[in-house]
Amino acid sequence: MALGEANARLLLALSTISFGYFLRRIGLADVDAGKALLKILFNATLPSVLLLTFATLTFDATSAAVMMCALAQAVLLYGVSLAFRDAGRAPKGVAILAGSAVGVNLGTFCYPLVEAVWGAQGLGRVVLFDAVNQWSLLVVAPLIYARAVAGDAFSLRDGLAKVRNQLLSPCLLAMFAAVALRVAGLDLPAPVATFASSLAVANKPLALIALGVLFEPKLELEQIRDVGALLALRYGASFALGGALAASAAALGLAPALVGAVMAALISPVPLLTVTYAVEYECDVGLAAALVNAGNFCSFGLLLAVANADFARPDAAVALTVAGAALCVLGRWLAAGSAPKEDGSSGSIGDGERGPPSRGVAAGATRTTRDAAEAGGATRLGFGGGGSARRRFARVAPSADAARVGRAPMRARGRAGKGGLRAGGGGRAMPAAFPPRVVFG
Repeated sequence: MALGEANARLLLALSTISFGYFLRRIGLADVDAGKALLKILFNATLPSVLLLTFATLTFDATSAAVMMCALAQAVLLYGVSLAFRDAGRAPKGVAILAGSAVGVNLGTFCYPLVEAVWGAQGLGRVVLFDAVNQWSLLVVAPLIYARAVAGDAFSLRDGLAKVRNQLLSPCLLAMFAAVALRVAGLDLPAPVATFASSLAVANKPLALIALGVLFEPKLELEQIRDVGALLALRYGASFALGGALAASAAALGLAPALVGAVMAALISPVPLLTVTYAVEYECDVGLAAALVNAGNFCSFGLLLAVANADFARPDAAVALTVAGAALCVLGRWLAAGSAPKEDGSSGSIGDGERGPPSRGVAAGATRTTRDAAEAGGATRLGFGGGGSARRRFARVAPSADAARVGRAPMRARGRAGKGGLRAGGGGRAMPAAFPPRVVFG
């Protein structure tokens, strides 16, 4: 694809994101509207994309190479998570940074942008990549959180029990159904294919508008070091893997355009699930939101570079490898440089008990409680801009009944005992809940 055409498509995608952000800034949309869009994405349009893609995808040597690349990234990002285990942080500080190190946000970030630039063929490769990535998001990440928070009291059986319900999400069910049809040698029924196609067409514009509505560029000063450490290590590992991919692309049968699409998956941002897990494991929700928002901002800038890169050049692999190594060194230094405070928390705010609320894209990351689940939605979790610069997040104490339906009330109070989780800085306190399963974050 010509660079001018790729840039024109990316500019159109950026314009759509900017339009969503503009709607929020002038008051025609708010965080709740963005979360409503995510409900539709996670429960209708995105499952339709997956169903159609897997039902028509050709599995060949290139597909196997893409999935092996996804597996290699999963291993590398798990290695990144280990960098935060010996930095003198409190258990919940370790949990939020180590847990958010694994997995990438493909469903609401990479899918629409890759489709805009590289078309249906590029999207198909990213969907294959995501089939591996989901195991990092839904299995590995929650186990990292549980292990870090529980310490020596960690039980693998209890950790896997929390993972089990994640595997019944609409997106994974759509993927499983499509794979089952392919294995059985059956085609998707024509009426189902027609209906799914009509929904899948809406996925790209809805995802881009939701990104704009929920985007919040604000970053608190005390969060900068931890955010920088995590992003540098994530991107460093992904760049190094991208260098290896570019060097072996010809041997793997990957065209330069497909290398670009896979690179877009490698540099995708911190998963939206980070906020969900921060709530569930009582970690620093403000830091989780900051990680997601900063990751979205950086990944979009990197995607601009990837869309204009020529991966057929011999020096492309060397440049990626050198950049990856430099970022890893920087990230390791930042991760080790946050000395613990006297109260036992990290040099940033990773102790999970304190931290400024943050608004934006992370607010819509979660799936909802039983009432909202009937509509197929995202948790009413907002991070207000007004009020105190710091809020203390109270313990999440789900009752037995709430646990059975995937609901858990979360109370939040300010320093004076009157604060709360707020949506979009409107000053309206609201209950929040974390769900039993979240998909394609």
